[in-house]
Amino acid sequence: MTNTKIEKLQPPVTFFGDASSKNSAYMVAGGFAVSAPRIQEIEATIASLRELIGGKEFHWADYKGGPSRAAYSVLVQYAFELVHNGHAAFHAIITPFKGYRHKRSPGENKDTSVNRMYFQLLLHRPARFYGPKRDIHVRLDAGADSQDICRMRNELCATAYEKYRTRPNCIKSLQSYPSHQSGIIQMADVVLGGIAAKRNGIKHTTEKAALADLIQKKSKHPAWEIDTGRNARNLTIWNFKGSKE
Repeated sequence: MTNTKIEKLQPPVTFFGDASSKNSAYMVAGGFAVSAPRIQEIEATIASLRELIGGKEFHWADYKGGPSRAAYSVLVQYAFELVHNGHAAFHAIITPFKGYRHKRSPGENKDTSVNRMYFQLLLHRPARFYGPKRDIHVRLDAGADSQDICRMRNELCATAYEKYRTRPNCIKSLQSYPSHQSGIIQMADVVLGGIAAKRNGIKHTTEKAALADLIQKKSKHPAWEIDTGRNARNLTIWNFKGSKE
């Protein structure tokens, strides 16, 4: 009998992503990578927090403080507790959109550029980090800025296999997903919104300023214009300057 080494795979991981501020100087795309056994627990916790704001979705754009302040603050604290405890990972790419050539071909626009940034993020973060040993699923907030990338799964998998020697077809699904069906996408929306506000130097006169400060503080990252190190895994920030890292 021959000895055949069978590689033991880790549980699948799902990346829940969103994008913010495509009409500003800096666009931010990113999200949370969560192992399959933890998704239900995290979604249940976020659902319980939504009850504090009348069952509405969490959205950075909708935040006005007041009665919703406590729920949003707890959501941010919970997000980074997950990250710092190793129960989720947060990956973001920050791209200078001011002066960016969005219309490379007829029909292209800022949405097309966001799709390109999703490709870079998914390739160099989830695929690179998890693809060699885990199946990956991707759920991106539905909209025109995620339509193109959701048709590029085969190309993304092939590029990841060639560049990072991932398992073939490591990204098993890549789909647009309505945010009202995913508390984790809503959590990403809030965190990315706060990061984008800081990176764009927006001086909020509303309670959004305090929430953006809380996101910065709880992340334990010194400043959003600073990249995390090459060995970072649970929280990665990448200020994009080109296709190479």
